[in-house]
Amino acid sequence: MASAPQSDPFQNRSNNAFAFDQTTQFQAIYWQRAPTDNTDSMLRATGYLSVLRDLSIEPGWISLAHVADPPGEALIWIGQHIHRVNQRLQAILNDLLGCFEPALRPSVQIFAAPIGPQAGVDGFCCNVPNVAFRRDSPRGTPCERPSTITLMVDPGRIVPADWPGLVAHELAHGIARLPGHGAEFRRAIAHLCLAQDLPLPPPPLDAEGLSSWPPCRHNPQPELFWLGQLPF
Repeated sequence: MASAPQSDPFQNRSNNAFAFDQTTQFQAIYWQRAPTDNTDSMLRATGYLSVLRDLSIEPGWISLAHVADPPGEALIWIGQHIHRVNQRLQAILNDLLGCFEPALRPSVQIFAAPIGPQAGVDGFCCNVPNVAFRRDSPRGTPCERPSTITLMVDPGRIVPADWPGLVAHELAHGIARLPGHGAEFRRAIAHLCLAQDLPLPPPPLDAEGLSSWPPCRHNPQPELFWLGQLPF
């Protein structure tokens, strides 16, 4: 985990797995809040990227190297505006989660992330394991608990009108809780598409086709988003 100043409680996480779930949810809420007037934008952005790397499948996927060198301009924009992007993504996620009964609704958080081209993806899903060792459990035996699904998407790669499809795709991975684009993923994405009036995957579509479903239009210059040069 990346080090953080003591004044940043959203990065100070307990080793206890149950506390981990609570703190990750707190992080998502924190990064949807506007910065205060005296916030240092570059320090705020650096802290945000550290949180993303800490939660990411591969820390190296979170990168500004392809955006700007040096990345100062992008860091300033992230520090000043990332809350607005995360608010927009959270609204989309809330709409998608609305198609589940409250008792069956998964625990999900979402972050906008600059994903380096080496990752080869527009977004990804990180699942916290379902089984955790609780300190208050007898002899440290594993206890089932609700797990948090973390979604990271690069909104710069996709035109804003298609962000719902991007979020739906990654949420389907979280619901399926299996890698790849097999039967569980197909059922999950079909359910989300039907509920949100997104195009349904046709029955003959194979796993390769499902890997880019729903269809999303790509920005030809995604780096411009992280420089604040694309509206959303």
